[in-house]
Amino acid sequence: MDVLGVVPVRSGSKRVPNKNVRELGGKPLLAHTIEQAASSSVLDRCLISTDDEEIATVAREHGGDAPFLRPDRLATDTASSADAVAHALEWVHERGHEPTIVVLLQVTTPFRTSADIDEAVEKLRRSPEAKSIVAVTEYRVPPQWAFEIDDEGRLRSHFSAYDMWDDGPGRSQETATLYHPNGAVFAARVDSFLADPEFYKQPTISYEMPAERSLDIDEPYDLELARALYEYRNKN
Repeated sequence: MDVLGVVPVRSGSKRVPNKNVRELGGKPLLAHTIEQAASSSVLDRCLISTDDEEIATVAREHGGDAPFLRPDRLATDTASSADAVAHALEWVHERGHEPTIVVLLQVTTPFRTSADIDEAVEKLRRSPEAKSIVAVTEYRVPPQWAFEIDDEGRLRSHFSAYDMWDDGPGRSQETATLYHPNGAVFAARVDSFLADPEFYKQPTISYEMPAERSLDIDEPYDLELARALYEYRNKN
């Protein structure tokens, strides 16, 4: 085993209840990530890490590999995805496997493709100086335009370097191109990850994805949008 994939699927979700098993395109949300991992040419194994037996059953019904239940201490609101990945690595190490790269795939980005997984991992492999790679997407609205609203309801520029009333950035074409992580793919070299269980390390390189594959389901509106996009794309 050279490349291990991990899909963390926690049972609790406050903003979108039962989010990970909600329907999208006639199947549970997590099934899309399971299928993308199965179609990947770089993942030697992909584990579903969940604390819930019902979710594990749903995962298995759709071809997922869910051989264990995550401990309760790793399924709290404060537990991170990196904690789940570290636990999965410990589980495979106990069974004699020593992957060199670990890949985190979040269920909430259903429009990534298996090619996104493969290309991100291959880019990390081709960059020996890099410790990790993170999938990113360009901000649709320049974050330099961010406002705060004070107690009197007045707008104030959040970034003092870009005062909208003084020498602000003006048109979007005049601002620096900035990116944000989209949640689709995180990968790291295992030795580096185990030394400090995080995916943001120096140096971390980027894998850029377009907005149409980067929708991250975090609110009920996002799920509605994902369903509409899925239906539109399949009709066209």
